[in-house]
Amino acid sequence: MQELDFLEIARRVIGGGEVTADELDQLFRVEGEAIYDLMYAAHKVRVHFHGNRVTFCSIIPSKFGKCSEDCKFCAQSVHWNTGITPHPMMDAETVKKACLDAKKNGASAFGLVNSGRGPTKQDWPQVVAAIKAIKEVDGICHCATLGELTREQARELKALGIRRINHNIETSREFYPNIVTTHTWEDRIRTLQIARQEGLELCCGCIFGMGESIEDRVSIVLALRKINPQVVPLNFLYPIPGTPLEHMQPLQPLEILKIIATVRLALPHPDIKIGGGREKNLRDLQSWIFYAGATSAIIGNYLATYGRPHEVDLQMIRDLELEWHADRVGDADPARPLEFSFDPPANGQAKGRLTLQLIG
Repeated sequence: MQELDFLEIARRVIGGGEVTADELDQLFRVEGEAIYDLMYAAHKVRVHFHGNRVTFCSIIPSKFGKCSEDCKFCAQSVHWNTGITPHPMMDAETVKKACLDAKKNGASAFGLVNSGRGPTKQDWPQVVAAIKAIKEVDGICHCATLGELTREQARELKALGIRRINHNIETSREFYPNIVTTHTWEDRIRTLQIARQEGLELCCGCIFGMGESIEDRVSIVLALRKINPQVVPLNFLYPIPGTPLEHMQPLQPLEILKIIATVRLALPHPDIKIGGGREKNLRDLQSWIFYAGATSAIIGNYLATYGRPHEVDLQMIRDLELEWHADRVGDADPARPLEFSFDPPANGQAKGRLTLQLIG
């Protein structure tokens, strides 16, 4: 196997080329001292496309726990005994206050996050009320993570002023049945298609460290490149007691940084956001995420785990002499169409070809 020239790949990407599937496979297998060279190449790509600009976002678990889905990584599933305390949909004023606090603490975007497969008819009026409340907070991007969406729901979210929907593919299409059985990878793609078709931006990423193979990681990145989201959140499993993945060994810091660098070379344009697992898995190497190619992180707490104080993250940015921005720092790849499609799986279980055609 020919040894990769990381800087040649970086120059190619900066010039409008792309990383091949074979190169992705090799990049994910890099070890030892070469990881530092890989990060250097990813850093060059980040600086070229994004300069020194970075952002933070904040989320609130507006509806928490009692989720019907059996995602093996998630503490909120009713299928696992994780000891969490669930709560129903928060009232609008509580969500608005959280949005105001997020802006004050340095967040460029704020997202309300509801557990469950998708919004119920009972919850929908409260979702609408919460969105109207956070729209009263100016100067921050308003986002939502609500699970599966119908076309009507996506259209209403857009009309209410939601700019971006977060809906992760979680892992590769091939590995997905090992992680979730109550819905399919294709179900997630369908919601992404509907959201984009109705004019919503996409925040779509994954979780690494759930037992996936190198081939799965390549598949994840190629799928994300096809989806072409505006924001790509990268999460790294920190096993939660009571879940089926509680005994998984967390990824080591340099392995995580290698993954970030590889994703940046493959996806030079979007805002790459580091989410779950940052503090616990990276430990003293948290600040290296930006050198490895990231442009954003979640500030404050996550869904079922606590983050570190926002003052510490803001000080980290000042120490690195990076530029905090009040808006996103990346976007979808302008050279790629926003429409995307995936062939049905070989087992024939998908209901027809997954295809999106933009309207208007």
